Amino acid sequence: HPGHLGGAALPQAEEEKGEERQGMKEFEGSPCYAFFRVQSAGVLDFWKGFLPAEKSVFPPEEVTRLLELAPFRSHAAGDLRPDGKSRYNFSAWYGCGQAEPAVSRFDQCGRIVQALSPRIPALLEIQARYNVAFSIQIFPCDGNPDCSVIGFTREIIDFCHRTGTEIVVDLFLYGSGQ
Repeated sequence: HPGHLGGAALPQAEEEKGEERQGMKEFEGSPCYAFFRVQSAGVLDFWKGFLPAEKSVFPPEEVTRLLELAPFRSHAAGDLRPDGKSRYNFSAWYGCGQAEPAVSRFDQCGRIVQALSPRIPALLEIQARYNVAFSIQIFPCDGNPDCSVIGFTREIIDFCHRTGTEIVVDLFLYGSGQ
């Protein structure tokens, strides 16, 4: 049952991470994928979930306008969550999604950086206006030995350094059986 592990309720932070992974319908059928995320800065509290920082809420359509890229998914603070019962307390913009080639994290992350590198001034403008965090989110293949290597080229590392982008590798080891 989603939201439960061994009969005990999962803390809010675990539920939110599971929601993000399960909510990426754009990548259904692909066991591994990567994307770029702009999100309200804040702290992920184990029991309370995501706690946004001051001045971190932003209109996702402004990120779309500044980057001149359409997201595959976005939400503003106050938007209804997919469960229909609660609302997001933070803003997020998800773009530059990559699912092919399925076995190459180098290529997936490289294509994300290639799309965003000419837009570094716009990314820095977004950071100047809002308290946001940038990340390249990587969801490696579940149990596929062909996907066991994750590496980053100098170009990827340079882009991340210049923009303050974090690299997040989500191994999805929590809540097995969800």
